Amino acid sequence: MIERERWFHRLSLQALGWKKQYPRWDRSLGQTDELVPEVKAIDELRLQRGAEQIVYDGAIEDIQPEIWPRLFDPEFLRESGVVTATAEGRGLAYFFTWGSNRLVLRHYLRGGLLGKVISDRYLGGSLESSRPYLEWKLLGKLVELGLPAPRPAGIRLCGGAGFYRGDLLTHEIEDARPLGALLQQAQLEEKSWRAVGGTIRRFHDHGILHSDLNAANILIQDEKIFLIDFDKAELRDPGPWKNANLERLERSLKKWRRQEETFHFTTTDWQSLQEGYNAA
Repeated sequence: MIERERWFHRLSLQALGWKKQYPRWDRSLGQTDELVPEVKAIDELRLQRGAEQIVYDGAIEDIQPEIWPRLFDPEFLRESGVVTATAEGRGLAYFFTWGSNRLVLRHYLRGGLLGKVISDRYLGGSLESSRPYLEWKLLGKLVELGLPAPRPAGIRLCGGAGFYRGDLLTHEIEDARPLGALLQQAQLEEKSWRAVGGTIRRFHDHGILHSDLNAANILIQDEKIFLIDFDKAELRDPGPWKNANLERLERSLKKWRRQEETFHFTTTDWQSLQEGYNAA
């Protein structure tokens, strides 16, 4: 099982574009330490309390180290009266304010059939190979690249018996709404569709594959477009995956249109998105 986890970790980091910085395994030396590349945009600090591991951005000045463990506890947030909103998705996301920070807490949950049996436990014991940590590192890289995505604030892993549970804290993208929610209310202007396409192109140009590109993970803030939820996202070399990623989004939008009583999405809208993508 250990060898399998090492292989998966190495493959994941290579997919994130860090192959050159990743050391070769030397089994003759019994090597077990794993190098995770540095992300300069985030001041990564760590806390450990028993089986609980926390990674947070030390640049956030008005959150003391002893407070970080509490910020991953929804009950503490509710009792403190700092929750400003919640949002349904795969589980409940908590929007809250702490000091000058507007943050969003998301608990990692499985989807599909496996999620009905093991809702929130993941195999592994290493922080660096965990899904929360890989998303944390990728979000930090997106910040460095100046791409419109949430800035990471912290992650938590609670481990035991070869499994872990995870949580992610990000800074809220204020006054933004999901594309899916907007399309249930009104048509989107052509310039907005073009902006969506142009934003996706920016990510693709940097080799970013969003593995769950759909209308719930595209936020619109006035005329700005953001992408969220980078769990299992990857950095890739140029290839046909870009067109496949766009096709996935188109299928998702058509599925929403079939399922919702009102959903304003047309062939012309998709053409506008493609025009924005190609013009970027």
